[in-house]
Amino acid sequence: MHLGRTTYRAAILAGLALIGAAVAAPHLAAPALAAREGADAPDLRRGTGRLDLSIVRRVQSALATLGVYAGVIDGKLNQNLTSAIRLYQQQAGLKVTGRITDSLLDHLERSLRVSRLLNDLDSTRRKAMDDARKALMAHPATRDLIDEGVVEPADAARNAAPCLDKPTVRCLLAEAFESAKAIAKRDLRDWALGEILAAQARAGLMKQAMETTRRIQDPRLIMVALRDIAQAQARAGREEEALAAAEIIPDSRTQIEALAVIADTQARHGYLQAAQDTATLLYSMARYIKVPADQVTFATRAAVTLYRAGDRETADAALHLARLTAANKVPQAAKVAAWRQVAGALADLDQLDDALVLADQVVRRSDKAAVLISAAQSAIRAGRLDTAMELAHGIDAERYRVLVLGEIAVATARAGDRPGAEAVMDEAFADAEAVALPFARSYAISRLVLALSDMARIKDQPVEIIGERFARARVAAEGITDPRLHAQVLFEIAAQQRRLGLPLDQTRISESRANATADVIPSAVSRVWVHGDVATRHARAGEEELARAAFDRALAEGRRIDNSWARARAMAKLAQTLIDLAAPKTAATADEMSKEAP
Repeated sequence: MHLGRTTYRAAILAGLALIGAAVAAPHLAAPALAAREGADAPDLRRGTGRLDLSIVRRVQSALATLGVYAGVIDGKLNQNLTSAIRLYQQQAGLKVTGRITDSLLDHLERSLRVSRLLNDLDSTRRKAMDDARKALMAHPATRDLIDEGVVEPADAARNAAPCLDKPTVRCLLAEAFESAKAIAKRDLRDWALGEILAAQARAGLMKQAMETTRRIQDPRLIMVALRDIAQAQARAGREEEALAAAEIIPDSRTQIEALAVIADTQARHGYLQAAQDTATLLYSMARYIKVPADQVTFATRAAVTLYRAGDRETADAALHLARLTAANKVPQAAKVAAWRQVAGALADLDQLDDALVLADQVVRRSDKAAVLISAAQSAIRAGRLDTAMELAHGIDAERYRVLVLGEIAVATARAGDRPGAEAVMDEAFADAEAVALPFARSYAISRLVLALSDMARIKDQPVEIIGERFARARVAAEGITDPRLHAQVLFEIAAQQRRLGLPLDQTRISESRANATADVIPSAVSRVWVHGDVATRHARAGEEELARAAFDRALAEGRRIDNSWARARAMAKLAQTLIDLAAPKTAATADEMSKEAP
């Protein structure tokens, strides 16, 4: 976002007044800070009763840097300086006195530090944009994507009714594109265009996708767009097109990131031979990366994908490279993060004991939690549930521990230990209730509700047990305060009940409650997203009639959206959903959909 000088200065003075106070003394409220500027606040004086010239110069210099004072920096207190002080105090929300005090000087210098930080961030952003622009201009295949011209206006006379009455992928994407052109803010327009081009690429509309990319004005996002095009091609099973899209990315790091995304996407969608080929290429490129931390990152990603695709030998070689680099080349300041990645990869490769040894080298709690989660999941896959429980109990944060406990409960139930599974689930729900942040608590409960649904689907268990678990899941879902998450899990419960052939009255209760909950989601585009995801899941399960019904609900929500940004995103999502209905094998996985949700 570009800020003019006046707006930028006002943002610093007004918006950072409280931040400065919090940095100095977090327990002080704004009124207390203002009180310090009162009539009895001490002046910064020498024994002579005159202000120290160096202090006045500091005040003049700070105010000049912030754009408030335009006079000479000479250490003299004059009317211009007094007026500047009063203006600063007014804009920063302080008591207006025009006097130089201890607290005024502290406040000024804190604001000055924040101003310099913002300037540094802005300079970094501008440099990144310049670097991306130069890289795109230097590559023959991407230089024509840079278009600094005026974005053409939307067609105000267009009639969207025929498309919405008989929707097709092409017409929905055309409507999304027209809505995007009406978005005034550049960053929001670029966001919407990114989602549109991803749908265009999945639909095989490469010419249109590249044309949409050309209209993205931030060159950094053009790089991301090219990566997303490559991923969309991979999801559709078009290996050569995906690699060709990655090949034209002029920035080497973004290009190798694209390869990592392609390989992971291919593995997730069952294109195992293609995933092996791409991950092998990724590993080969990782061997020549000059930045050690990046070498660890991409070697471990290659190792995990190769393992999932069935090539254990090359996976071990990639992991060996990552371990050597972490041990011998990564700078000390970055070693903890590198070891976390290696330990996580070891766990994903089911080399649990080695992962646990490396986990001891990870000190920071945030890093350790990620390793322990991966290690616990590896232990679950290996049937070492006692080890998984021990690892789960080593995770400090309840919101992360809950996720592992839910998986352990499901695995315990599948092993035939019903009382044990119930005990683990009880512990997990207790932890979930202890999560402080509302959304994090809702998310934790939603994962446990889905775990209960998974437990209900275990084969060869009494019908009454199935009914009890679904009933508990539905009751537990009432603790989800986020309506989007609440609706998602209720739709999933209803779908699982249908697939198990339970009485329709039970399924309809869940469906009715899910629809009622979806209706109160505040964001219209989020309602489109929820119903679209439900349609996708039904399509993947071969439930065409239910998928079409969910799509129709999403379409009805999309019809009511007037805001250009929301409408562009909603139309793009509807197009994506239609693609999923036509080609359910390439539909997004649950993990992908959770990442894409607004």
